[in-house]
Amino acid sequence: MIMTTAQVVQQLKEKFEGAILDEIVFKGETTVEVHKEELKDILGFLRAGVDSKYDVLMDLTAVDYLFPIKRTQIHYFLHNPTSLERIRIIVSIERSERIPSVADLWRGANWFERELFDMFGVHFEGHPDLSRILMPDDWRGHPMLRDYALTEEPVQFKHDVKPKVPSQIISYDKSRQRVS
Repeated sequence: MIMTTAQVVQQLKEKFEGAILDEIVFKGETTVEVHKEELKDILGFLRAGVDSKYDVLMDLTAVDYLFPIKRTQIHYFLHNPTSLERIRIIVSIERSERIPSVADLWRGANWFERELFDMFGVHFEGHPDLSRILMPDDWRGHPMLRDYALTEEPVQFKHDVKPKVPSQIISYDKSRQRVS
């Protein structure tokens, strides 16, 4: 018998008592927020489920927040190819915290985790090669953090083409400021 996502969430609540912080069902999509200490066990349970396996890690991404505290929220999008149901597992960490890698559960997580390390600075313990994947190796900082300084990088084009500098394209006009 194939289990529904609601039944799987109920199993999670029973098996990992106290590890489920929140459950939201919105427009047919189930999101479950979990404690970071139980994250790997919960994802492993979903991956190896007896009646309902979430074999596919469809996406792994993050959202950075500045308020009320600086934190990063990691989103795991899982898919069950048998029932065609999906579930999103989220976990929040402070920026300096580490979370376990799931590259041993889903091989595709390798590059997802490298991207989150590169863009958000998330450190995945046990990752086989946690190195930059998009930015140059000598790049400093993590561009997707909300407090990352916006900068303009000079670009050298071929054939003596002179690039337009973004700050010169979009001018700042004080007369258009809103008055509160």
